[in-house]
Amino acid sequence: MKVLVLDQIASVNYKYSFSLANALKDAGAQVEMVIDTEADASYCRCPVSRRFSTARKDIGKLRKALNYLSAWRFVYKKAVREGFDVVHLQWFDLSPADAYFIRKLRKKGVHPVAGVHDILPMHQKRFDPFFYRLIYRFCDRIYVQAQANVARFSALFPEDKQKLSLIPHGHFLDFAAPVSKAQARKALGIPEDRTVFLFFGQIKKVKGLDLLLSAFDSLQQKRSDLFLIVAGNVWKDDFSVYQEQIGRLGLKDDCLRADIRYIPEEELSLYFSASDLCVLPYRDVYQSGVLQLVYAYEKPPVASRIPSFLELVREGETGYLFDAGSEGSLALALERAAEDREHWTALGQRGQALVRQALSWDRIAGQVLALYQEAVGTSKERQRP
Repeated sequence: MKVLVLDQIASVNYKYSFSLANALKDAGAQVEMVIDTEADASYCRCPVSRRFSTARKDIGKLRKALNYLSAWRFVYKKAVREGFDVVHLQWFDLSPADAYFIRKLRKKGVHPVAGVHDILPMHQKRFDPFFYRLIYRFCDRIYVQAQANVARFSALFPEDKQKLSLIPHGHFLDFAAPVSKAQARKALGIPEDRTVFLFFGQIKKVKGLDLLLSAFDSLQQKRSDLFLIVAGNVWKDDFSVYQEQIGRLGLKDDCLRADIRYIPEEELSLYFSASDLCVLPYRDVYQSGVLQLVYAYEKPPVASRIPSFLELVREGETGYLFDAGSEGSLALALERAAEDREHWTALGQRGQALVRQALSWDRIAGQVLALYQEAVGTSKERQRP
């Protein structure tokens, strides 16, 4: 089986994409990747072509769009000329172009398979629902990564639900490189005697940072042993809104550290190692790579009670839950977690054990390969007179 895996945002999504590509290679597939120009591909053991400029910050939208078309033309020609059986898709950054080239691939006998992270974009354009419908129609097989998303996909795109499978998101255990808590806190300038909450990852409106800031402030007014780290870059949001909220709440440097930038891999371990608990106050999400990092570092999550989190976060067993969108419920969960110090280690260990067993990359690669084989077989059946 010859497979071309695409990842237009590998600089962000590399932990998933490279882990999957390596596991597919180990399972016997011949795998190559086409990724963005900014990603460090040192972890990937498969040949890589750097074509997409999606992650670049120094070029405008027009140049990015032209590059996107050029990169797709490269993918199309490579897949057809070099006889790839499958093109594995994950993201649709310019959905009209994606639909066009996926259809062309299919006509040439290359089998498009979509591993869907976001069923529809959280920041969708008006034309996206129409072109996503075409994209899914042109794919031979589709999989989502959480049980809750099976129902969501089927409701949005019922005509393609027969193509749909569930293959979970793999763990990120290979990417954890913990250091001592004392060392990490010294490096970040965080007091050693505080209970430290971490909000990590891209800052988007849907991720509920505003709720966390308000809930943390209400709890911090009652006790002085808390500290909050916010670390990540802004994605289609405006951090000045949160900065104004921080000022209005009076959150000072002695209880809050905000590192609003892309956190490189070599610094990531400091943030997780320095923290006691990680907060995911999301209003909605299809699934979360951040949660995989939380468990990789054996930290208990404080997570919103949304379907994709309920599959992996178990109250009092692997973490703490609160009602999504509720500042009051979040404040109570933060307080409950802060007072539960004696159980943090056990919760983190159980969380890591859960994902190690349930989200094995070997198992996932086997499931994905089976889906490729179904796609090829179904396509051959479809082409018979």
